[in-house]
Formats: sequence, C-alpha cells, structure tokens
Amino acid sequence: MRRAVAAVLIGLCGLLAGCASTVAGTGTIAADAARPSRSASPTASGTPDPVPSRSGGSHDTGRNSLSCRGQRISPAGSPYCFTVPEGFQDVSSSVTVDASIGQEKYRSAVAVGDRDLVTVSVYELRVDTDDIADDTLEGELTTVLAQLGGQGFTFESTAADTSTVDGARSFGYHASQKSTKLESDVYFLFRGKNELQVSCQWKGKEPEIAKGCRAVLDTLQFRSVR
Repeated sequence: MRRAVAAVLIGLCGLLAGCASTVAGTGTIAADAARPSRSASPTASGTPDPVPSRSGGSHDTGRNSLSCRGQRISPAGSPYCFTVPEGFQDVSSSVTVDASIGQEKYRSAVAVGDRDLVTVSVYELRVDTDDIADDTLEGELTTVLAQLGGQGFTFESTAADTSTVDGARSFGYHASQKSTKLESDVYFLFRGKNELQVSCQWKGKEPEIAKGCRAVLDTLQFRSVR
C-alpha cells in the first residue's frame, strides 16, 4: 500500500555543507526525526551510552563496516543501516517532500500510518566534523531551526538535547506545526563528513512512533566517511 507522506528534509548550509538551493514547500512537519533522550541514548544492548561532553576530537571515531541483523534497511552505497521496527512498513519509495533545506544523498522511511513514520536521511558535508566542537555544530543547527521557523515550524527549544547514537554525536529537538497538527522529534547525528538525521513524525499514533523510534535508534549503525 502506497503511503503519501509529506516531509521536511533539513540540511546544514554554510560552514559545514556544500548545499544546493533551498527548496520551500508547503511546510509539512519533518518526517526525519526522533525524540532524543533527556540524559542518554539507549544502545541495542539496552545499556545507555553516556551523554557526551566534548569540545571536539575526543570521541568515537566510528565503525568501518555495517552488520545490521533481521529485516534491515541500507540503501546501496549508503553509510548506514537499521532494522525495521516490528509493525512498521518500509515506505522509502513513497515519501514525498513538502519542504527542504539542503540536498540529501540518501533517504529511508518506515511507517505505521500516512502521517506516522520514522525517516532516516544522510547529507554529505564538506568538512570532517570529528574535530569540530559541539557548540559550533549546535550553532549551525540553530541557524537551520531559524530558517524552518520562517516556514511555520515551532521548536520546543533551540537548545539541543545531546546524546550519542552508535557512538556518534547527536543533537535533538522537538518541532510542531500548528496548521497540520503534526509533531516531530529530530536527531542530527555527526560522524566524519556525513550528517545523518533520524526523525519521528506523528499525528495520531504517538505511542507507536515512540516505540519505533527507539527501535531504529537502538539498531542504527552509522559508518564513518572521511
């Protein structure tokens, strides 16, 4: 069954990314998000990773290969994989985009409803982020949030919730859009020359999306690209 899902795809322009032109659409809430942990991000084993406190250069340098198990999603040539959560359907070929800042290289999506889904996207960056300080990365993201605010999005806070996902630094935000009554929680993950986004969007199935988001984050593997 085809799911017509409208999404906002967010890339980093300026300091980090060589971006294409901004594409403005109808402003439907992000379909590439996930609610960040307030203290730590659970791993696949169920053991929380510590919240990073870094100024750049002293963190996990990443994996060189991917080994996701079960029903996995990993686009050909992409630096990531994850396991499809129970009860979710792969809708990667059916996601439509309402608005975009930047140009993604890969996109995958799993859903339990037409407006209830988890999306994973990858953007190529022009610099290696491993030696860039956390506050610099967060500053770049604050600029992106301001641009989205002009498209009708409201963010719970512009101060990120920081954690790690597969050892990569993660900056999380919660967004909503009054006109569509959609909610979305977004992770921006950084490793090497890639920014990977995991997003949970919901309209009527928040519990299912919360569970699916946790499953994607727990199984996500993110290969280092330099």
